[in-house]
Amino acid sequence: MKVTITALVENTLGDTPNLEAEHGLSFHIKAGDTSFLFDTGASGLFLKNAERLNIHTDAVDSVFISHGHYDHSGGYNAFVEQAKGRKTNLFVRPGFFDKKYGFRETGEAFLGNAFSKEELEGAHVAVHELEGDATEVFPGVFSVTGFERTSPFEKINQRFVVERRDGRVVDDFSEEQILVLKTCRGLVVILGCSHPGVVNILEKVKKEFGEPIHAVIGGTHLVEADPSRIDKTTDYFLKEAIPHIMICHCSGGPEHLKGLISRLGDTYRSVHTGTVIAFE
Repeated sequence: MKVTITALVENTLGDTPNLEAEHGLSFHIKAGDTSFLFDTGASGLFLKNAERLNIHTDAVDSVFISHGHYDHSGGYNAFVEQAKGRKTNLFVRPGFFDKKYGFRETGEAFLGNAFSKEELEGAHVAVHELEGDATEVFPGVFSVTGFERTSPFEKINQRFVVERRDGRVVDDFSEEQILVLKTCRGLVVILGCSHPGVVNILEKVKKEFGEPIHAVIGGTHLVEADPSRIDKTTDYFLKEAIPHIMICHCSGGPEHLKGLISRLGDTYRSVHTGTVIAFE
């Protein structure tokens, strides 16, 4: 299956002219005969960039959102508005609509979605809360969740909380999903933020599929990792001999990741707004 991934929005700008960046992530993915979106950034900016890239999002009827944080779901209302009543599909995991918060130096901030399930269903959106740890949604396209926390250095970040029936608790991001695409070169793993830990996530992929991972693309939340965790994550990438590591968004900038980038060498490739990645 041929796969083409275009970063419609990411934190940084690449060499593509006339695009804009924001703190957020959105990919347009064409996998075989199917096209869909993975995440929608923090605003409707991804739609403007798509138009400038000649990608027709008004013909897309399926969207995956990795988890319920604003920088991944914030542009979804703009997508629904663009659809103008056309029936579309939203693929998420149970718990996606729970209210999420985070603690910053300035205090508590709401980090969750700007819409409810009921509002979407009233706007002709079919909301699919997928079940099962690895669910094939389209041919060769799998939603994966249920990440076991087996990596000793990937700790739950205490500053994120979620509101559930019994009150607020530390967010375990049990609703976070990734995509796994089957290509003739191996598995292509698409990440949102990797809050459960990128090593935990990739170990789950190995367990579920038992096939070589060819590429890892997206956010790893290493931005808040100390040098030891970054080194151990790099050790894992090297041990697994994954040919392509293309991390971005919440992974941290070049200075923060300089050790990882240096050690990975040609295996590493930066991803920016407008980056296009293709696998035959």
